[in-house]
Amino acid sequence: MSKKNKKASAAESGVKRTPAESRGSAKKGSAVKAARGLTMHEKFAGLFVISMLSIFPIYMTDKLFHIRTDRLQYFEVTTFVLLFFIVATYICGIDRDRKPQRIFKMSVADWAFIAFVVVCLISACLSEYGKEAFTGSEGRDSGFWLMAVYLLCFLLVSRYFKYKEVVFTIFAVMASVICFIGVLHEFSIDPFGLIVDIKKEQQKDFISTIGNINMFSAFVCVALPVCSALLVTAKDTLSAIFYAVTLAFCSMGLLVANSLSGYFGLISFMAVLFVFCCAGTKRIYRYFLTITVMLMSTKILRLMSLFFNDEYKNLQDVSYFLIFDNRVFILLAVFAAVTAALYFLCRKKGDLAAPKWVQPAAGAIVALAALAVVGVFVYFSFIDKETDLGKFSKLLRLNDQWGTHRGYAWIRGMILFKSNGIKNILVGSGPDTFSQLIKGVYREDMLKRHGSIFDTAHNEFLNYLVTTGVLGFAAYVTLLVSILVRAIRRCRFDETFIIVMLPIIGYASQSVFSLATPIITPFLFLFLALTEAHIRRYDLEHEEKFA
Repeated sequence: MSKKNKKASAAESGVKRTPAESRGSAKKGSAVKAARGLTMHEKFAGLFVISMLSIFPIYMTDKLFHIRTDRLQYFEVTTFVLLFFIVATYICGIDRDRKPQRIFKMSVADWAFIAFVVVCLISACLSEYGKEAFTGSEGRDSGFWLMAVYLLCFLLVSRYFKYKEVVFTIFAVMASVICFIGVLHEFSIDPFGLIVDIKKEQQKDFISTIGNINMFSAFVCVALPVCSALLVTAKDTLSAIFYAVTLAFCSMGLLVANSLSGYFGLISFMAVLFVFCCAGTKRIYRYFLTITVMLMSTKILRLMSLFFNDEYKNLQDVSYFLIFDNRVFILLAVFAAVTAALYFLCRKKGDLAAPKWVQPAAGAIVALAALAVVGVFVYFSFIDKETDLGKFSKLLRLNDQWGTHRGYAWIRGMILFKSNGIKNILVGSGPDTFSQLIKGVYREDMLKRHGSIFDTAHNEFLNYLVTTGVLGFAAYVTLLVSILVRAIRRCRFDETFIIVMLPIIGYASQSVFSLATPIITPFLFLFLALTEAHIRRYDLEHEEKFA
């Protein structure tokens, strides 16, 4: 019987393909699609993403003086340029026979993001500060308009971007350059004259091409996860060495960022990366290599400090300890030894898969540790307010002085949320109107205590809760969680998911102590879009796994 007749006979008898045959067929189909190359839509989306990861973090018109406006305009203009080219491509009939599939298929993340922006619109319309809520002009330019542009960016990139490792390699290189400029600024070397015109007393608060040192810390919490994930998933030794170098530069950036929020972001994404790496010996070797490189970077900074006669800006306790304390050499030696042992094990035995229970156990340990930390903080902040915690009180007990006075903004933010009526509880006071809200009640108290006025809650989650209410907050959290959960589920089949999702964890973790601004927040929504795009592509090619 001919092959053609056999196929016909199988079809007539109702014989179905086995899962293995289906996977094989899907892989062949994927290979054919890959061989076709990128569509024009995908090329435009790729160029947009590359520009956001390379030009956006260095774009400025007058050094650091108008950096927020510069980055806001760059993001808005490039997003609408992408929209124009996508629409023009359809109108001109280009790629008509290769239209991206499932463009109109909606995910939980899509609906959550749309719901979030709709709530922002309702909140702005009902706000006492209508104009400011639409534009964010009295806050950090994060009003309804910018939220709508974030949504547009998300929808375009999630539909048209196709994963290519080179895109993230470009970002790793650019982040390394930006972090190295920050290191030079730490030693008062300003090769591009970015901070020379800033008042002397304020220069310590500005760094590299990002501007404010807290924003620089947030940027590092996006860059470090990318470099770490690229190192862990590198396919060959040369790539691993290259990504290790970028990781070292970004690690030095974290040290000079000098912010506890940055270290919180580091611990969070490294905890998730640990669970991911528990799948086998090669990954766990690369994980220990990642930590070893980070520890080595602390001592590279120590050597640089000696070279510059220890003329550096003020460092907080954690950064100072890591750079100058000799006990870090012991840690470095331990991790280097474990890394070497795992390397030789992999060379001798190959990549050994861990038992199936190891990853779930690691995940459970990380989750329990996180719950324990939160539990201790809540206990000493709201239940036991009398026990003397000594030097740990500045970490474990929420009060007005906690977190460089962030506690003041947090406490007042929670009071404002609870006491502002049912409308504000549901949809908030209007996007980016925290400043007007807190000034109306605590203006004189803030000036008396701090000599300045808080314009955000210094906690993005709390800020969204107060300004967009329970509905906006729930939609925002749903957006983050739905994308992360779906990406984590697919990580065991495709390790490249860790590269696109890890920066979301880094950013979201540090944002507990930070604020949303067009200088850095576009990276969050960009990586949410990149992760969603990768999920859509994967599901399209592996329907039998995630129908």
